[in-house]
Amino acid sequence: MKFSIFNTLLLFTVVSMGQTFSAKVVDKETNAPIPMVTVYSVEQQTGSITDDQGEFVLTNVPQTIVLQFTFVGYETLLVRVNSSEDNKVFYLQQGHLDLDEIVLSVPQSRLGNDNTIAIEQRSIQMLQASNPINLATAIANIPGVSQITTGSGLGKPVIRGLSGSRIVTYTQGIRLENQQWGAEHGLGVGDIGIESVEVIKGPASLLYGADALGGVLYFVDERYAKINNTNFSASSQYFSNTMGTNNELGAKINKGKLKFNLFAGLKSHLDYMTPLASRAFNTRFEEENLKAAYGFESNKWIGNLRYSYLKNKFGITEEDLTLDTSTERGFDVPFQTIVNHNLSWDNTLYLGDGKVKGVLGYTSNQRQEFEETIVAPALDMDLNSFTYNLKWFLPNKGRIIDWIVGAQGLIQKNTNSGEELLIPDASTKDIGMFVVASAARDQWYFQGGLRFDERQIQADSYMEAGEVLFNNYENQFDAVNFAFGLAYELNQSKVKLNISSGFRAPNTSELLSNGVHEGTNQYVVGNSALESEAATQIDMAFDFNSTHFDFSFQPFYNNIKNYIYLSPSNTIIEGSPRFDYTQSDAILYGGELGFHYHPHQIHWLHLESDVSMVLAENGDGDPLPLIPANRWRSTAMAEWTNQFLNSVFITYQYTASQNRAGLFETSSPSYGLMDVGLSLSIHKNVTASLGVTNLFDTNYIDHLSRLKSLEVPNIGRNITAKVIWELD
Repeated sequence: MKFSIFNTLLLFTVVSMGQTFSAKVVDKETNAPIPMVTVYSVEQQTGSITDDQGEFVLTNVPQTIVLQFTFVGYETLLVRVNSSEDNKVFYLQQGHLDLDEIVLSVPQSRLGNDNTIAIEQRSIQMLQASNPINLATAIANIPGVSQITTGSGLGKPVIRGLSGSRIVTYTQGIRLENQQWGAEHGLGVGDIGIESVEVIKGPASLLYGADALGGVLYFVDERYAKINNTNFSASSQYFSNTMGTNNELGAKINKGKLKFNLFAGLKSHLDYMTPLASRAFNTRFEEENLKAAYGFESNKWIGNLRYSYLKNKFGITEEDLTLDTSTERGFDVPFQTIVNHNLSWDNTLYLGDGKVKGVLGYTSNQRQEFEETIVAPALDMDLNSFTYNLKWFLPNKGRIIDWIVGAQGLIQKNTNSGEELLIPDASTKDIGMFVVASAARDQWYFQGGLRFDERQIQADSYMEAGEVLFNNYENQFDAVNFAFGLAYELNQSKVKLNISSGFRAPNTSELLSNGVHEGTNQYVVGNSALESEAATQIDMAFDFNSTHFDFSFQPFYNNIKNYIYLSPSNTIIEGSPRFDYTQSDAILYGGELGFHYHPHQIHWLHLESDVSMVLAENGDGDPLPLIPANRWRSTAMAEWTNQFLNSVFITYQYTASQNRAGLFETSSPSYGLMDVGLSLSIHKNVTASLGVTNLFDTNYIDHLSRLKSLEVPNIGRNITAKVIWELD
């Protein structure tokens, strides 16, 4: 019956089409029409291009639409219009440099600077220009973001010193659940079918639920093809260090009633080569990725059905890790296989001047570890999660304040099938309710709200060889949190101030772990008496934006009560050192500073530089573990249009020494890395790029490397070559 109802609704959306909307784009000073302007309808996730007369037509548009206009040499324009007001004229202001992009992770879809909270946005195309070996490495180039690395394949993002369950990841519009508590777990998101990533730093946003003490990673899906267009793409990239390849295919169709995206990707890499001319055994990895999206719409309803499949295979490094020169591509035990299925259905229903947005999601995460044989896994965990996210955007009707009321929930079940158990069978239920208000008046912008969250955790007991391995557990955690922010804009400057609180209940691993975590070489014991973490953060931002120069300074202070962390116990169990979860108060503070300079006299030159700093300590003044060292990163890039040579860049990153080591850490020396690259236009449909990371083959061990205790260096010099074919 449910399937029949779903099909009926899906059919209704296909046959009940909306109206058309036509308009014109002109230069604000000369009133001349501007051809080739990109017009993007935010809700529909598609758009069009203006013709020689500056005119465009959108079909099947809802009653109220948000349009973004972008064109080289002009400032980005973002407007909300009523589609019944046909034949409108939009005016673009000339501007030599405009880095302001639309942000989709915040209410009402605003431009990057029109928010009170600190958000960093990067397109995947921009991040991939540095030739990263995986998505986590690409994201780590964003100021304030680092990664905990395990070889070349596994990376776990760190935002301002916080990682794991303290960072909430959204993909396909739903919260990703994939046992992210594990230090040896990767990001769990493939890089195909993704247009950009938005990083919300700290708990300032109330829209994403509990756990976001460190922030939110919000991945924006690839938009659909422009109206009445079909796009095909293919790319292949080679990595000399791992003798690895990344291959991708994509197709986007927007014809009449059909709006469809399909992407596929395949990666295969050997053990990475260190600067010592030897390979780190069992750091090889493979990835299979498939992603599809189907869009449908009427004049009062827009919906998207999305599905993704991601299979990762990672070698597991252990204490007896060896360095050799083997180029074996097959997997030796121990290794892990992780399979993710994500299904989401988002709907936007227009109710007069207001709208209701609902997203239903289902995620399936299966994690298997093969230790003695490749036939049967020793560890076999299934995590199934159902999520819902409802938001009601109240009608404005001339009021100064915009209101959003919402509710979120999670129903989750973890089951074990293997002979080895790290955590018991358990279920988790979340419910959250929130209200967010925003207002703009003259040069002032305000945003604030309240949120209530409740989490219930229930776990089963388990006995092994007559001994109790896990006890029954049942508990409930709840909290009320707030966020308030102000922004003031004066000429080319904007000042932002935020104060917010956050809440994170301890996860199942922290409460109930009892076993050896392969890949971490630790016997981890949970603590069922743990209390919820509670954070209060104050952050500021000062932004200056002129025609040729942008400057940003973002300091923060984060005070966390009952901070949970692993502490060594000086005992050995089953050949591994025992670590216990404990908690104390903690503070983290620091910030980011950066600039972008685009000289007027040298239009093709871009100079960028940023500094990221974070200091962290517990209530006794002792340093917290896994805190990234301070980092300075600078890039010089030259870009040309309509030429064989599109761009050339050189990047230097200096990472300072980390002498504030945690309880079970050692200090790490400073190091510097240089990367270079260029891109070429081979044909009107073919582009290519060449690059070298770690140009001078620097021998270094990052403080957040999980191979640091084994004294294994990070990846050495890596020469990459990529070819991209695109057809419209």
